[in-house]
Amino acid sequence: MHPRIPPAHVHFFEIITSEELKHHHLLRLYTFNVNGTAYDNHVHQYQGISGIRYGHYHAYYGTTGPAIPLQDGTHFHLLDGTVELNAYNTSRGGALVKSKQIEGLIQELHQHSYTGYSSVGMSYEPW
Repeated sequence: MHPRIPPAHVHFFEIITSEELKHHHLLRLYTFNVNGTAYDNHVHQYQGISGIRYGHYHAYYGTTGPAIPLQDGTHFHLLDGTVELNAYNTSRGGALVKSKQIEGLIQELHQHSYTGYSSVGMSYEPW
């Protein structure tokens, strides 16, 4: 008999970064799916690009902390890290140029830190 493998699932997170150069960014992302339960200390990988502010954005990636169980058997994960140095686009058209025209372009290289927690697990595969 094969051991039962816990179902794969994902978590959502929405975090505001630290304020640097008088602005911050919104990070919204689903983690990569992983098989795990609330009690096995599994972690998830994640990656994404921040919301665009002042004509630039930041890439970010990382690994969540281990599963933190809740009384009802669900779990969540803590997240913390630092986004990559800012990137910007001077091409014509698109959201980056619109952001630059409305808010003013920040070209100084900088980073933001972030910390927060995910939603409980969701989109579980059938077990």
